[in-house]
Amino acid sequence: MINIQSIGLFVVSYFIIPRLTFLPKSVHSLLIIFGPFLLPRLLEFFYTARATSRSVPIRPIPAKVQRALNLLCVSAVVCLVLSLPYFAPENVFLKTQSRLQIEPNVLFARLRLLRPLTDEDEILRSRFSSAQSKLVYLTYGPDTLVNCSWCTTADGNDQQNYFLYSLPKTITPHILHLAVLGLATSSLVGSEGSRFRIHATIAGLCLLAAETWLLGTYDMSVNKRARALHDVNFVHWRVRFLRFLSFALTDSVFGLVLWLTSTNRWLAKPVLIAERLEMTTRQAEDTMNKMRALSLLSNSINRDPALRGVKEDYWQTEGAYMADMVQEEEVTAQINRVLNNIDLQGLEGRVGEVADGILAGIDGLRTSQVLSSSGLSEASSSI
Repeated sequence: MINIQSIGLFVVSYFIIPRLTFLPKSVHSLLIIFGPFLLPRLLEFFYTARATSRSVPIRPIPAKVQRALNLLCVSAVVCLVLSLPYFAPENVFLKTQSRLQIEPNVLFARLRLLRPLTDEDEILRSRFSSAQSKLVYLTYGPDTLVNCSWCTTADGNDQQNYFLYSLPKTITPHILHLAVLGLATSSLVGSEGSRFRIHATIAGLCLLAAETWLLGTYDMSVNKRARALHDVNFVHWRVRFLRFLSFALTDSVFGLVLWLTSTNRWLAKPVLIAERLEMTTRQAEDTMNKMRALSLLSNSINRDPALRGVKEDYWQTEGAYMADMVQEEEVTAQINRVLNNIDLQGLEGRVGEVADGILAGIDGLRTSQVLSSSGLSEASSSI
């Protein structure tokens, strides 16, 4: 049967996904092949989880989960700020709007017109004498090219050495992000956070593995064919931007999941029967204790002549006051108006529904008692 959902899935599967050409070819091909099959399953899972959550009442955010949400919010904001170009290392080619094939002296002469040169710039000038060093600069950044003194070898195949040198700086932000995810989904947050601890760890490790694999397998010679500045792939700066953007997105997703699950809006777990029985028993005991205390207080008042006299005087005064109040014309008119507006048939229907609910509950308790007693008798007979 054709409906809006099937039409939307058809449009997404056969019109939107094929146009996501900015994705890697392997990911794009997998989405084209498996997208039409995975999207209905994801929607079915979402609707099933939503239907299950509707049977559990929505509750406020627990205090521990609120602290985890604050941590994830701060982490997402910090990652978004760090992804800005202001906090990225300086790119001399973009700053001077120079092509990759420019002579080092001309490049740094242009840079001298924009700002004073530093000792690091002089080292870069000496390293830029070879085209391979420029490719390393674009792939692993200026810090790796300037500070790695053992990466240059005689055969000129230095990419692996530069990759190993930059690997600790690549892993460090991911370790910090994993620590944030670990705190947000630790046992300190409670069961609401710990149920997603494995998912958060897998997400953080996947981001780490993806960036490490990309930098370790990237072909630097691709930039040799770039003749104009807009053709150059500034890998180090692009990966840095995507890294912090993915951190912020991951924190936002897990924050949303924690908020939805902790407030029973999604993937809500119904309360176990044992917990419900324990809560009901506890409430019944509290009510019984309050009734006993009220009974003792009432008995104490009735046995004391002075307190009993105060009680009788209060009720006599209250009765006289209410009798005078009812005799006033405005009060009498309001009472008559309310009585005339009462829907007696509707009231009788609601009272009948309440009575039927009470009787159904009593019948359910009686049935459960019969089943439990029959189970105990069968167990004892089998023994």
